[in-house]
Amino acid sequence: MSFGRLVRATFAAAAILGIVAGVPVLLWLVARAAFPAPRPSPAELLAMLARPDDGRLFLWFLLLVGAALWLQLTLSLIAEFLGVLRRRPTTRVELPGLGISRALAAVLVGALLSAGSATASAAPATALTSAAPSDGTSGTAPAEERTGGPQYEVQPRDTLWRIAEKTLGDPLRWREIYELNSGREQPDGERLTEAALLRTGWLLELPADAVPGPDADGHVAVVGPGDTLTEIAAQHLGDPSRADAVFEENRGRLQLDGQRLNHPDLIRPGWTLVLPEPTQPPPSADPVPEEPRPEPVSPPAAAPIPDDPPPPEPLPPPTTTVPPSPGNEERSAEAHTDAQIEAPEADPPADPEANDGSTVAVVLGSSSLVVAGLVAALALRRRRQLRARRPYHRIAVPSDDAGRAEWIAAASEPTVDAAFLDAALRGLALSDWAGIDAPPLRTAILDSEHAVVSLAAQASLPEPFEPLEGRTWSVPATANLPLGPDDAGGYCAPFPTLVSVATGAGGQTLLVDLEELGIAHVTGNLGLATGLLRHVAAELANSRWSEDCEILLVGFGAELAPLNPERLQVLPDVAAGLTEIRARLRAARDTLAQLGVPSLLHGRLDGTAPDAWLPVVLLATGPATDEERAGLADIAGEIGGTRRAPVAVVTAGIALAGHELHVTDGGQLLMPDVGEEHWSAENMSGTTGAGLAEILAPTAQPDVPAGPAAAPETWADGMREDGTLDERPETAVKPPPDPEAVRRLTIVEQQDPDLDHDLARWSAEGTPDVPLVGILGEPVVRAPGQFPAVRPSWFTEVLVYLSLHPLGVTMQTAVTDLWPEGNKIDPATVRHAFYGARRWAGRGLDSDSERAFVSDMQSDSTYRLRGHLLDWDLFRRLRKRAQARHAAGHDGAVTDYEAALGLIRGPVLSALRPGGYAWLNNHDQRHDLQIPGFLVDAAHELVDLALAAGDPALARRAAEIARTVDVDVVFDRPLTDLMRIAHAEDRPSEMERYAAILLDARGFDVPEELPPETFAVLNELLPHGPRRRT
Repeated sequence: MSFGRLVRATFAAAAILGIVAGVPVLLWLVARAAFPAPRPSPAELLAMLARPDDGRLFLWFLLLVGAALWLQLTLSLIAEFLGVLRRRPTTRVELPGLGISRALAAVLVGALLSAGSATASAAPATALTSAAPSDGTSGTAPAEERTGGPQYEVQPRDTLWRIAEKTLGDPLRWREIYELNSGREQPDGERLTEAALLRTGWLLELPADAVPGPDADGHVAVVGPGDTLTEIAAQHLGDPSRADAVFEENRGRLQLDGQRLNHPDLIRPGWTLVLPEPTQPPPSADPVPEEPRPEPVSPPAAAPIPDDPPPPEPLPPPTTTVPPSPGNEERSAEAHTDAQIEAPEADPPADPEANDGSTVAVVLGSSSLVVAGLVAALALRRRRQLRARRPYHRIAVPSDDAGRAEWIAAASEPTVDAAFLDAALRGLALSDWAGIDAPPLRTAILDSEHAVVSLAAQASLPEPFEPLEGRTWSVPATANLPLGPDDAGGYCAPFPTLVSVATGAGGQTLLVDLEELGIAHVTGNLGLATGLLRHVAAELANSRWSEDCEILLVGFGAELAPLNPERLQVLPDVAAGLTEIRARLRAARDTLAQLGVPSLLHGRLDGTAPDAWLPVVLLATGPATDEERAGLADIAGEIGGTRRAPVAVVTAGIALAGHELHVTDGGQLLMPDVGEEHWSAENMSGTTGAGLAEILAPTAQPDVPAGPAAAPETWADGMREDGTLDERPETAVKPPPDPEAVRRLTIVEQQDPDLDHDLARWSAEGTPDVPLVGILGEPVVRAPGQFPAVRPSWFTEVLVYLSLHPLGVTMQTAVTDLWPEGNKIDPATVRHAFYGARRWAGRGLDSDSERAFVSDMQSDSTYRLRGHLLDWDLFRRLRKRAQARHAAGHDGAVTDYEAALGLIRGPVLSALRPGGYAWLNNHDQRHDLQIPGFLVDAAHELVDLALAAGDPALARRAAEIARTVDVDVVFDRPLTDLMRIAHAEDRPSEMERYAAILLDARGFDVPEELPPETFAVLNELLPHGPRRRT
């Protein structure tokens, strides 16, 4: 033992003795000297509190504080000694102040027992470290040879005693860590020579049995409440059956709480489990024995193919490894100089628009046509959802995962575009088919350049179709079509059951007309066959040419119903589906006989009774009863006796006569008449189908009242998230004097004393003294810092992101939100993003020229933008005060409303950076969906006030501002307000013009189909309806 260590041990013993015995004696002596008389009674103590202090009361206070500190230190020392005796760490209670006493106790106990342990807190380094313990090597690792154990990055206030406690479960093993690292060169060039001196950012080698930290290159998982080994294996390894491998990997491993994993069903939250290496997923998600394949099919010869696994499920949220790197470590914003700022710029984040359609298939597990239909359906239904939103309500939105999938779908270009094929086929209606056989479509092959259609019988197609061999025709994607895609919807789709079933090696999509097949069965692996049927149902649910189809699902697909409840219907058995099929067959035959139409194709192309030809498609999986099989055989006979009927039946696991589609175990689709191309059958899992449905499901959910404002400032007290008071006053009439309303106005003004000053700062010319962030229009930033020389739109997004997260974000949250592609992001890139935003935002927080408006990870646990002004916050503050002023009869209410509406520059969050702002799809960040309705509500309140005051000009300005927010005419209120204004000004023609615009935008000819509030205005102002122009 060295002399220095002996001195430290002696000092530690003396300090412990002094704390435990000396401090209470000292406190007792001081108390006796200060208060020689007997202890005061409770009455005397109360009397002392009631009269001026002569110094004794303050001395009593100091004695009580000293006693409390003594007790805290003594208990900390006892806890550390207990940990030593038990050879395991004691439970730490995270309360303010306890950390210091526990650290001091660890220092003293370690020095006493170890004669010089590493118990001094880690010395602060010049850079802030952001990684937890890591078992991977780093680009800045020491040159000495690694020991094979994990590494630990020293955190502020760390000691070898504490590191041993956290990673080895035994603080007395601190010496092992010291011996492994003594003399080893650290990233900053220094070496560990004294156990009592550690520096933040050093990388320490740990013994081989140390528990790695949760950020160790993604090879570990931290157990959460309710987790099981099966769930952990499924989430991290993609295979729940590997739970046994996870157990064997961690059997007997010491955990941070001193316990060990000895039973697969007993794991505790906070444990760190080492994960085995992931394995390749099995070829089929549904290991069902292959169904015997009937003989009639003779598929074309094809080259051997590998067994490809089915499309993957949606990816889990991205995880990011944060390896230590002193060259990239974040420095405190307050420590930067202009010279340090000019560091090389990190690579920009990958742009999501670079993704092609294959990205959608990987992330969503579905085809390009399914995703295209989903995006189109979502846009339509969300318009309806917003239109039906009640005032002061917010619409339902998807969860974070579903929202992210929505963003990927909307941002990705489809691999094939079915719009031109749809327009070309509907354009057949412009030809005269009288006395000519209508073209019976059988299949279509679609790629990015053209579509090739195959007919079931000989027929001629008009231009721009070009004849190929046999009964095949081609139409280029660039052809001059007789019908444009925007006009095609006015004509009946002649082939509404056309659906994709496979993709080719070159990206082609194979589509089959189910009506032409009539009845078909999918053979092969039942799991893959069911996946194909699920895909067919999902595509038909929102296909652009399948409007008014009725899709009946039996034996599968309940999770798909939210995709389109009007088209998809889940039935209990095949018999119920056969009942619907027979009814549609009878109705179609009766209509053909009654109208004398040659075929249903003629009826569709000529536009004759189009509602009579709406198809019913039955998709069913086995098993089936003998009676159901007999019924299916009868239907097959009926359909086989006709050329085409508005029905189709496709089964899996139920052998039938008719057409066969065979899916091999490798996922290849074999069917007659599709050439020798290698076709991979479409496949959708139940999980993927449910994920797609989760995107659309909220559009059918009711709206809910706006919740309380989440801002931490006092001006948000008593405010809803839309800026209204918790108790909204009536705005249409001037209320009578109300003492309660006056009192409430006083409270509102006290809660927000700086509103007028902040509004003046927002409107001031020149460089602002605080960052100004605008989202009520195109995102804009004005700030006192240095404008970024490169990628200002990227740093604008970062500042907008921070302004809409008033409580701050962690690094992991920021990575997930700002880099949504799921790629591994270097921590230097993250730090650079916030560093650039910090530099632009500038300094001057709380009038301190040295304090940055954007926090850093050294002075704060999150990245936050503080002391800024956001136009949406100003709008809400003004609206809140306007409502309070109006209720109290204050004349300034109108002025506040006008100032609030004056902040609006256009559609909310418009003209966004391409590929950016994915975080707006988080369920709590759908500002682009929620805020426009709140702005329209506020404009309507001012319209009511202005009309009540006889000021239609002011009312018109308010309504027109609302229209600038609603350029897509989603909301009814701006137009109904303009109708009311025109009525007040006695302008009937203008009133009818706005009514016509509203009805045309809605596609309704009958006003009764409008929302109740809209219908009430129309019925009051135009009881006989608007005169429609011809």
